[in-house]
Amino acid sequence: MAERKLGRGLDGLLRGLTGQDAAPQPTLAAATSTLHIGLLDPNPHQPRQVMDSGALEHLKESIREHGILQPIMVRPHGPRYQIVAGERRFRAAQAIGLTEVPVVVREVPDDQMLEVALIENLQRQDLDPIEKAQSFRSYLDTTAQTQEQAAKRLGLDRSTIANMVRLLELPEPVQGLLRTGQVAMGHARAILGLGDKRRQVDLAERVAREGLSVRQVERLVAPAAPRTKRKRRTEKDTNVREVESRLREALGTKVTVEEGQKPGSGRIVIEFYTLDDVDRILAKLV
Repeated sequence: MAERKLGRGLDGLLRGLTGQDAAPQPTLAAATSTLHIGLLDPNPHQPRQVMDSGALEHLKESIREHGILQPIMVRPHGPRYQIVAGERRFRAAQAIGLTEVPVVVREVPDDQMLEVALIENLQRQDLDPIEKAQSFRSYLDTTAQTQEQAAKRLGLDRSTIANMVRLLELPEPVQGLLRTGQVAMGHARAILGLGDKRRQVDLAERVAREGLSVRQVERLVAPAAPRTKRKRRTEKDTNVREVESRLREALGTKVTVEEGQKPGSGRIVIEFYTLDDVDRILAKLV
């Protein structure tokens, strides 16, 4: 199944945020203007760590022939300007020696810089899976939002963000294969079912070497995956569901309340997906 696309664009993010979860709304400059390229600084929250040289060459040729058709979004930063969105256009313009570039100046708060850069990259040219995972993790840490809140704001399913962040649990060699496309997202999700890091690396390398399908990897992982007994499904009490909801909101992760055999007894299960999650949850509990 194809990954769900973002439900709102940059304009929707910057113009249409309302309600308690919305960040302060930036103001829009009266019109597009031009700035000397030497006054522009890169976005420190740029999610893209590696820019494809081939795609950059195509962009350079396009700019040579047609100019920069879409202005670069910038914000005032002291006597200079910081790029909010459009860093590829900025780099291509630098490479071909342009001295001035078209810009739109907006007052974008610090806590919204990463969000705008993330959306701009996801909508225009996909980041590799690990860059996406790192960007989502950084976004969650920076904004202190829950996965549910971030999903709503970005127009994604919560499971999409959770699955992306879980990729950071994979060993570095597996992450490297994901970056280069030798291992797909479906493979990675299946490989996560193996608890042993060495086995995860071995299986990922086999996928890259033999071209195994996702279904083949799932069959290889299934015998090694921990088996759990199926529990009879029972309808939870309304009060229990309310407690779960409040705990999830407070801790920013999935929380399950399981009732015990004895009235008033039970246990609370708090899930985490990375070691950073553990630190964040502990900080809220202490």
